[in-house]
Amino acid sequence: MTKTEIEEYLVKLEHKLLIESEQHSIELTREWAKSFPNESAVYLFREEGEICYVGETGSLRGRMTDILNTKNHTVRRNLGKSHYSEFPSYEEPSSRKGFSDDIEIMLNDRIQKHLTLSYITINLGRKELEERLFDKLKPKYSLKGKRGKEKSYSKTDKQKNHKNAYEKWTLENDEKLEILFCEGKTITELSKIFGRNNGSIKSRIKKLELKEKYGS
Repeated sequence: MTKTEIEEYLVKLEHKLLIESEQHSIELTREWAKSFPNESAVYLFREEGEICYVGETGSLRGRMTDILNTKNHTVRRNLGKSHYSEFPSYEEPSSRKGFSDDIEIMLNDRIQKHLTLSYITINLGRKELEERLFDKLKPKYSLKGKRGKEKSYSKTDKQKNHKNAYEKWTLENDEKLEILFCEGKTITELSKIFGRNNGSIKSRIKKLELKEKYGS
């Protein structure tokens, strides 16, 4: 295929997925997951009508089974981080660890009430289509760039939002954190005071064993 033919092919696939494909409700059951074809596909999720995630897979049925478990699908982890990171029980999820039970319940409820799924089965060009849509739409829960590589952020980039990101904690910082923790400051308040993200604050509280010392 020539470059022109490839472009025309991808444009047709894009239109088919974005405009023509059905928006399926999400049930988060194995029966629901098994209702999808065991074929290669490009799929997307919409949150309140806004495209928030784009992915490609060699088995749509298998990938929809993955969404039942936070450890198995990025969209669950990123959606949970976005909506529930302020909760006391929140801990960073990974491919080995999901959220706490209360967050998992809220996350399932949000996915089923606020997200829809669209897809097209495709044998040729699914990675190219996924990358095209990622570059064009910048879906907020898709944190991967070309060829599935995670986006990298420099210290400078991080410090645009949190001025002290990646800076070393000093003894003075630790003492101040301990005092403010005892005063009942929230994670969000501490984040603003110290110029660090919520995860950094929680990690420092854990390292200093402030909850064990003073309770919370």
